[in-house]
Amino acid sequence: MKRSLYREYRPQTFAELVGQDHVARTLRNAVETDAVAHAYVFAGPRGTGKTSTARILAKALNCVGTADAPVEGPTATPCGVCRHCVAIAAGVSLDVIEMDAASNRSIDDVRDLRDKIAFAPVDGRFKVYIIDEVHMLTREAFNALLKTLEEPPANVVFVLATTEPHKIPETIISRCQRFDFRRPQVRDIARLLATIVERENARPGDERGGPRIEIQEAALAEIARHSQGGFRDAIGILDKLITYSEGAIKPVDVLEALGVTDADLLFEITDVVTERRTAEALQFVQRLANEGTDYSQFIRDLLRHLRQLFLLQHLEESARDEASLRALGQTVELDDQLLNRLLPQANNLPPREVIHFIETLGEAQREIRDGLDARLQLELALVKVTRPQLDHSAAALEERLRRLEAGAAAPAGAAAKPIRAARVVETEATPALAPVATPDDAVSPGATAAEAPAATAPPAVEPPEAELTLERVKRAWELILQRVQASSVSLYAMLRDARPSGLEDGRLTVTMPSDFALTRARDAGNAELLAGAIEAALGQLLLPEFVPATGLAAEPAGADQAAAAHNMDFTALIKQAKGTFDAEEMPDDS
Repeated sequence: MKRSLYREYRPQTFAELVGQDHVARTLRNAVETDAVAHAYVFAGPRGTGKTSTARILAKALNCVGTADAPVEGPTATPCGVCRHCVAIAAGVSLDVIEMDAASNRSIDDVRDLRDKIAFAPVDGRFKVYIIDEVHMLTREAFNALLKTLEEPPANVVFVLATTEPHKIPETIISRCQRFDFRRPQVRDIARLLATIVERENARPGDERGGPRIEIQEAALAEIARHSQGGFRDAIGILDKLITYSEGAIKPVDVLEALGVTDADLLFEITDVVTERRTAEALQFVQRLANEGTDYSQFIRDLLRHLRQLFLLQHLEESARDEASLRALGQTVELDDQLLNRLLPQANNLPPREVIHFIETLGEAQREIRDGLDARLQLELALVKVTRPQLDHSAAALEERLRRLEAGAAAPAGAAAKPIRAARVVETEATPALAPVATPDDAVSPGATAAEAPAATAPPAVEPPEAELTLERVKRAWELILQRVQASSVSLYAMLRDARPSGLEDGRLTVTMPSDFALTRARDAGNAELLAGAIEAALGQLLLPEFVPATGLAAEPAGADQAAAAHNMDFTALIKQAKGTFDAEEMPDDS
């Protein structure tokens, strides 16, 4: 049976460790100066070389060299061919004990380990205990391990590997030397894959067990990008593609084998969202369903695409030309090949919109992890970002209000400040990409960056205070009611079905849905509470005046009618409240 590539090409010496130079150098120096610690914590993402490094350390401590070049003590350059090196590499050494804490996590497992520690090494100089995923141990098991770490035998070394170091008790970490394994860069992974392909092609055909491997450099980069920073995952993907592909391996083969979304689809859905085309967004989800796309994978790919737009919008402010932009892009892993396509899309989508899109998709991911339907969550996310007026969260209401105020403050026909050719730099005076349309007031979409003049635009200035109109109050009414609710639940209940209907000389007319609500809203202090909520939401003070809705009894003209309303029979008031608020009368506990 053919051996997996990731097992075939595991690093065997400190020199072969890729992307972990700080770990390799420190351990090499420790071995050479006889300063090896009795316990180490290797922390980092999966597939970054933690257990491989532990095995290399074990070989360095136990290598005896060859007959021609024997080694008397620990060496930083193990030979790889002596009986100890071969046994450790094969995982059969009696002096190197590997324990999976995920399946051996109880106190009894640690006690068994502790009882055997006192015995001398079987054949080598040191016994090395490698405990993988050590954070999975129980509290009792950690306590038992702690006693061993406090007084370890002189010929025992512990290596505790974990992907979640924050779950390890501080009492354990304080007794160990900690090394943090870094997530490798894309270029490091691609370079390693190229080396593996070269070494595989250099082997005889009968040893290789297949035809010569042909793979495009762009495909190697694609594998590296989708390996999530793990060498093991990247090598596993390469191994899969060698079997999957016929002929030279191309980037499209990588996408098909991994089920990754094609870049064209990501650009398409981003344009659909930018232009607020909700129906097309839902039809797009149906296309994904017809193609058997994994919705969770699509969301991850779309988030990666939006991340590139987000970074590009902010990096470009520091870049003087395209060459500088590409250089900056390499430091944050921007896709250099798609830069020419990413730039126009970054120009047309304000940074705040990108952030909102990312946050909405992140919320969808959390709901999917909690077990909710993946397709529904994706559809909800797309509807929320294409129709913000349907999202009633406090953050969404604040965002809508900011867009409306920005749109009202911007002078008509003002040109947006370009990024390179046509990028929009969002300021308080920048018109929103597509103002929100509400049932009360339909607003036509605003001009996009592509329609704005690309020439010299004046520098952004402080926007003038926008005129407070009735339409602005209507659009912000939900936000105002949320602020009212925080101060007075009873007033919020009365105003829930009320509507602002007029604005003149700083006085806001509020139409009430019933006589009962009108009467109670006119109680002392309610007008002041509503005025405070309006000022907090819109930044300007308005004095509310409560009036009856059309068809209700006219506002009492005299003191007698007002008194009659306040002196209404208590039973009649309760009956009217039940009908108005769909309420139920609570029983009297007394």
